[in-house]
Amino acid sequence: MSIRQPLIWATLLYITGILLGSFLSSSLFIYALSASAAFLLTGTLLWKKTHITNALLFAFWITLGMARIGMEKEMTSENHYYKVVCQKAQQQQEAMRERMHNAGLEDKALSLSSALLLGQKSGLDKETRRKYAQVGASHLLALSGMHLGIIYGILYLLFVRRIRYSEWKWFWLPPILLIIWGYAFIAGMPISLVRACIMFSLTTIATLAQSDTPPLHILALSALAILLFSPSALFGISFQLSFLAVLFIIILYLPLKRIVNPQNVIVNMLMLSVVAQLGTAPLSIYYFHTLPLLGAIVSVILIPLTTIIIYIGLIVLLIPIGCFTWLLSMAISLQEWIVETATHIPYSIITNLYPTWWQVTLAYMLLLCIIARSHIRWSEEDFNQ
Repeated sequence: MSIRQPLIWATLLYITGILLGSFLSSSLFIYALSASAAFLLTGTLLWKKTHITNALLFAFWITLGMARIGMEKEMTSENHYYKVVCQKAQQQQEAMRERMHNAGLEDKALSLSSALLLGQKSGLDKETRRKYAQVGASHLLALSGMHLGIIYGILYLLFVRRIRYSEWKWFWLPPILLIIWGYAFIAGMPISLVRACIMFSLTTIATLAQSDTPPLHILALSALAILLFSPSALFGISFQLSFLAVLFIIILYLPLKRIVNPQNVIVNMLMLSVVAQLGTAPLSIYYFHTLPLLGAIVSVILIPLTTIIIYIGLIVLLIPIGCFTWLLSMAISLQEWIVETATHIPYSIITNLYPTWWQVTLAYMLLLCIIARSHIRWSEEDFNQ
């Protein structure tokens, strides 16, 4: 038999190896690494023995995950270069914040614009964070694929869709990737934004190559790339929430969009918000012990406004002119007013929720079973190579 979707299987098995390795002694990584090399070598020699080869490759990815997490625990200086890059990125982040301050932004406007555009939340007070959390808009303050997607939308409209059939398309690829990764750099290189950069880079390359790369494969490859470099990222809240949101968008929103085919932009955004909230709700409850009931509705209003804020904010960074600074301050004040108004709506949040890890796991298993047993039919391009 042949294994379909090998990239997805490799990612799942590698994650399984990381989870297993996290419970074992870090000193065992040498044995796990040796075992993974032996499995890979034996599988290569027995390539025509399909069943044996598949079993050996499965074992290879599991033991590789165990070896990588053990290696990271044993060798504390493993990510030294990444830490240096992050330190340089954070210095650049501070410089961008200072540039916005010099452009005329002050106090709350400066703090919120720095959080929304640069992911710098140090200037936000606890009350502001609480209000955003209460209305289910905390994701706006944490840079993720949504923020990079807003910037990539401009790149796609201006460049990618125009040059994808041109003979000069590969000439334009480095500048596009430089803009994508440059934004991640000035934003401090958070892991959620790095994941988004990998996904959008792969999407750009696939678009220029005129290849219909399945979204699940792009997600799997970006997860594998991050976890091969830093396996401990698997246990980060940002990594888990961002990947779950994208996963549910792929397996639930995309099929529903093809079935419902909403012509109204608001309905489309509401569907997207509901699916993303559904995918992250069990884990958000586990970590933050609250469930915002208005998150999907408020996101329909705040995401377009955040898009405007990001576009104006980029203009302020490039051209610090007073009129753009004023527009940015007005847009941020409007967003703050919407959040403040939403917090006064009664019964907008459920608090004091303390599920256990096995209850969260059971909730996701139930969600996936409901999706699998529903009448949703996935397109072949979502799962097949």
